[in-house]
Amino acid sequence: MISRPSDIEAHHWNEWLASAVDPGIIALNVISVSGNAAYDYLFYGQNVPRRNDGRLRDGVLKNYRHIEGLNWWCSGVDPLNDYSPMMWGGMKPDRPRRDLNKVLKFIKYEHPLRVPTRAFFLAVPDHIWESVAARYDLPISDEDRALGFWHWVWKYNISVVICEGAKKAGALLTLGYAAIALPGINSGYRNPKDEFGQPTGNLHLIPELQHFATLGRKFIICFDHDTKPETVQRVNIAISQTAKLLTACGCQVLVTQWSYPEKGIDDLIAARGPAVTDEIIKLALTKEKWQVKEYSRLSIEAALVLNQRYLGELAIPETAKLILLKSPKGSGKTQSFAAIVAEAIANGQPVILLSHRVQLAQAIAERVGIPYITEVRNSETGILLGFALCVDSLHPNGQARFNALYWKEPLVIIDESEQVIWHLLSANTEVKKHRVEVLNQLSQLFKNAFAPGRGKVILADADLSDLSPEMVMGLAETNVTPWVVVNNWKGQPWNIYHYKQTTPINWLAALEADIKSGGKPFIAVDGQRASSKWGTQVLEARFKKQFPHLKILRIDSDTIKDPEHEAYECIERLNQVLLEYDIVLASPSIGTGVSIDILGHFTSVWGCFLGVAPENATRQAIARVREGVPRHLWVAPHGLGKIGNGAISLKSLLASQHQCFQANLRLLQDVSLAIDSDEININRTALNVWGKMACRINAGMINFRETVLSELGEEGHNIIDVHDNKTLGTLKNDIAAQTDEVYNGECRSISAADTTDMTAAKYSALQQQRTKTTTERHIERKYKLEQRYGVDVTSELVKKDDQGYYPQLRLHFYLTLGRAKVESRDRKLGEKMLLAKSAWLPDFNGGQLGLVVRALEMFNIPNFIADDREFRGTDADLVQMANNALSVKWQVKTVLGITLNDNDSPIVILRRLLKKIGLKLKYICRDGTGDRQRVYRVVDGDDGRDKIFQNWLSRDAAQA
Repeated sequence: MISRPSDIEAHHWNEWLASAVDPGIIALNVISVSGNAAYDYLFYGQNVPRRNDGRLRDGVLKNYRHIEGLNWWCSGVDPLNDYSPMMWGGMKPDRPRRDLNKVLKFIKYEHPLRVPTRAFFLAVPDHIWESVAARYDLPISDEDRALGFWHWVWKYNISVVICEGAKKAGALLTLGYAAIALPGINSGYRNPKDEFGQPTGNLHLIPELQHFATLGRKFIICFDHDTKPETVQRVNIAISQTAKLLTACGCQVLVTQWSYPEKGIDDLIAARGPAVTDEIIKLALTKEKWQVKEYSRLSIEAALVLNQRYLGELAIPETAKLILLKSPKGSGKTQSFAAIVAEAIANGQPVILLSHRVQLAQAIAERVGIPYITEVRNSETGILLGFALCVDSLHPNGQARFNALYWKEPLVIIDESEQVIWHLLSANTEVKKHRVEVLNQLSQLFKNAFAPGRGKVILADADLSDLSPEMVMGLAETNVTPWVVVNNWKGQPWNIYHYKQTTPINWLAALEADIKSGGKPFIAVDGQRASSKWGTQVLEARFKKQFPHLKILRIDSDTIKDPEHEAYECIERLNQVLLEYDIVLASPSIGTGVSIDILGHFTSVWGCFLGVAPENATRQAIARVREGVPRHLWVAPHGLGKIGNGAISLKSLLASQHQCFQANLRLLQDVSLAIDSDEININRTALNVWGKMACRINAGMINFRETVLSELGEEGHNIIDVHDNKTLGTLKNDIAAQTDEVYNGECRSISAADTTDMTAAKYSALQQQRTKTTTERHIERKYKLEQRYGVDVTSELVKKDDQGYYPQLRLHFYLTLGRAKVESRDRKLGEKMLLAKSAWLPDFNGGQLGLVVRALEMFNIPNFIADDREFRGTDADLVQMANNALSVKWQVKTVLGITLNDNDSPIVILRRLLKKIGLKLKYICRDGTGDRQRVYRVVDGDDGRDKIFQNWLSRDAAQA
């Protein structure tokens, strides 16, 4: 081992050793300096203030007198000067000076005065060079040794880790990583400004980083892991700026993250060893994924940090206007509201509790002691002191006839705030019809709560992020300092048995084996449709056959509203009801906000998730049962739903919405609708939060399984992979047959439903009806299909409608026979927007058809389907269409939702475009000439759509 050189003081040597830096690196790069010699390191620049005789000015000497004591100095080599020793470096005094701008802070490191900052490229001993070469499996030639380590890194385009501080670079080099150190997080780029602080040029990389920013090089940004919100914000800005500049050079940029308490990577290496660091660097995120991860953080500093099983009663300060509660699932967030609500009611303060599901709102209302909106007539105080309701009804025409102007100094509580906000911004339920109005009402309600007085807003969620307070303060147009409670309690970790197979067959086999051996499972799934092989209906039918002697309860959005079903309105009394059943199947209808607290009944929890709902809803679903029984989990590798254009970049996602909006406005202006985008109010706060949440969901869907497991791991649970790869062909066939039986039965029942006496008024009343029997649901569905298509409703039509037949046919109709009606149809929506002077872009863009029709016309689709034409991939007009489509791939994704790749053939592109209108290309044969091209023809146009189109034409004529 290398012994300490005489020019390095023992405590300086030990300081670097404590940061896990190899002694050879320390010896090559560090020296101890003191006395007058220390000045030579910091004051060599041309712009250093000096007297006429060359002596440093008195003010400088006074400020830097402390360096006359002991300091260590580190520099390295200069890649811009043939890798000779670099004059610039960093000095750490044993006795640092105070920061005049921050009295309680010391300036830890000194750098040459009035000299542009550089980066540290530490000199590397041969054994470290060889360890880096081994990591990347690269040779070191004699020529390489002559030119030096950093030239070799540059030459082979080796991945580079960027960190903050020379000791951290030394620790990473010790582990075999090529690490460059910046003296500060913003030191990787320049931001030119004049003497008045005004920009004089564009941001650009420092020269030595620019030198290494070669095409294809991977940079891993590994800055400190801070927790202070203001520091986190500064670090994030620096990461974004550095990453943006490196990406512009064609580099790949990744960002490290870790949840360990150690702040710096050198501390982490020293405390936890190389294996942990290797894993952190291996799992570094792309810039986009890192940014999405930031959307899930709560960075606001907590006023109260707890580590306890239950929140209990909270002593909220009188002055607190916005209260944030982040506490794990099952830690009594909802119960902690009870005392707060009771005090508010006692003081005559109105309380409103908002949720996103009726059954959930009812259950929470009962627990905190206020009525649900439908029960206010039976309440002693009626509507005066508040109620619970869904955000869908938060408008003057809703159940509550809500008008925020009348709610003075309210206490507003939003439990599961992240999911409530996402429901508000994206759901296709009743709220979609009134989204702009609901946002306006919320805006006024929050303003009232933040006005001087007793008003407060409480946001609670196990996964609370900065987005919830961003939404509330943005709508209120007010900045307040939130009072934050963070409960870090994790409790006993679950054992989660993870079934890694591509389908849930092995999961189902294990579940049935568990039931046969006497297990009582709680089963959570994310589907309930009869067509879903792994939904509540099919699994219920399967289990009833397999286990006729057991009591089975199916809880989904149909059964809890069916007065003839055992699950009817069971949510608010769940802990009593469930004790009567051996097997319970639950859909996301009880996914959030519900606490199953019974003990000793369920022996296990089973979850099967196809990625229909976001990953946080998946984790919530398997946490409803609070008891720490084993979990058995199957998760699809990739999710099923994407938001907007599917991007995980906020800029891309919002740009697509704004571009579609502007294009739709231009089309409306073409039909003489006097509309100007400046006249339309767009709620920027809500749209930004929608975009960030959408990015978060899209990122989770891309690697759904990986995301779910990663988040469960961060919660502290034990993930145990089940390595059972045996083929279960019989069970697979059985479940497929069961699905057919259940689904075909439902389709037959819908087609056979009696709609003889149904009228538009009765149908509207049935839609509004809160409880419905199975028969009523089938009547409602059949009547809707009759009105939608204008033809007899058969089982086959029900199935096609389930598969997205209607939007395909509607687009085909407006592209052809109904083309003349497109402008008038879109104009009506435009007039409605103009009247309201507000628009919610995702809804408005999704409702307009003109832009989609124009896009398909631009790609010649009407002509391609006009006759019984045969297609070959070499057809000139087909090749031209494909080239046009590929030249505007981003717009195709934005407008049509179709992803195109540069290597897609003309036939592949045509097939994807035809799918938008429910048509296909069928291979017919190969022709007999030349290179024997494959020949295709458009099919599926004879599926009865012609009759439907004629009915639509007749309907439109009658309404004209």
